[in-house]
Amino acid sequence: MRIYSEQFNRYYNSEDVVNLVNTKQAGLYIKNGIPLVDIFWSRDSLVFVFNKIQSFKAYELWCDHKLA
Repeated sequence: MRIYSEQFNRYYNSEDVVNLVNTKQAGLYIKNGIPLVDIFWSRDSLVFVFNKIQSFKAYELWCDHKLA
C-alpha cells in the first residue's frame, strides 16, 4: 500500500518500512545515519518509520545490545 508522508511530502510503500515507537531505538537509528522515511502520531505515540533494508544492520545491533 502506498502511503503519503505529510512530513516529507513523498510516497512510500508500507511493505518496505518498519514502524518504531521506541524513541530510544529510533534515536539510535537516526544517530547511526539511518534516514527517516516518515514520522507521525498514532495512539498517543510518535511513530518513526524507517526503510527495512537500510535499517536491518542497526536492528541486528539493537537486538545484540550493541547499537550505540
